[in-house]
Amino acid sequence: MAVALSRAERLLDWADAIAALTLEAAGCQIAAFDEAVLALRPSAGIEKVGATLRARLQGSGLVAAARGRRTQDALSLRSVPHAHGAARDVFDNSTRVADQELASVTDNPAVSGTPEQPIVSSEAHAVAPALGQAADSLAIALAQIGAISERRMDRLVNPLVSGLPPFLASDAGSHSGFMIAQYTAAALSNENRRLAAPAAMDGGLTSGLQEDFLAHPTAAAGKLLAVIDNAEYILAIELMAAAQAHDFLAKTAPRAAGTDLVYKAVRQHVSHYGDERPLNGDIEAVRGLIRDTAPPPVS
Repeated sequence: MAVALSRAERLLDWADAIAALTLEAAGCQIAAFDEAVLALRPSAGIEKVGATLRARLQGSGLVAAARGRRTQDALSLRSVPHAHGAARDVFDNSTRVADQELASVTDNPAVSGTPEQPIVSSEAHAVAPALGQAADSLAIALAQIGAISERRMDRLVNPLVSGLPPFLASDAGSHSGFMIAQYTAAALSNENRRLAAPAAMDGGLTSGLQEDFLAHPTAAAGKLLAVIDNAEYILAIELMAAAQAHDFLAKTAPRAAGTDLVYKAVRQHVSHYGDERPLNGDIEAVRGLIRDTAPPPVS
């Protein structure tokens, strides 16, 4: 669980940074992220994500050029603070539970007292419903992070809504661009939806009906790691697509300084995609960036 929490924290930071790069490429209506507007729905997570997006997008020429282009963005763009913020709130609770569990006795029986006068207590501390529920809730939250990431990515590759070359292909007439990458992201998102089913509700009767209730925290934590694996790949695909979109927008208006840091980070690992190579190597490289490093901080 501790390993999963460490990876989840980095994943959430990257999700905010990647979303900012996508929002900029999509010409988001940034007024939806005003501090006063977001404060109408009190949430520490919403507040944090909103502040991060505003910092990343400050001074963006692309966002300025898109101001007033539409009344409101699609929900996969407009609700980034709400989806990412909810996941952060769940993450904070899961870390609190994990810290509590790490400081707990989980043996049965529990032995205390002194060697001369030992106290052996038969109890149920080996059962950890709180830990299983914490892992399950975080798996649901991160599955949703992957789902909204895939929907944002689709808006970049879909010529019906993007205003960009179809599927971000260098030659849309003969190349498929990121079409198959979007299939991959959608498949991983669907797998996460299945993995988000709670393990803590699984049954199990053992030990001649003596152990007739199980909370399955180990299974929940293992499933959470699988969700994180998939979400890292989904976010990697979105990051690649967002960088590709920005390549096509280079002459339109300048990026914000905060998103330029994200763009340069991914371009240090993969170059513009011209359908001249398999994408799997690029996806693995960018997934490694997300898994192993923190996003570049906004100065």
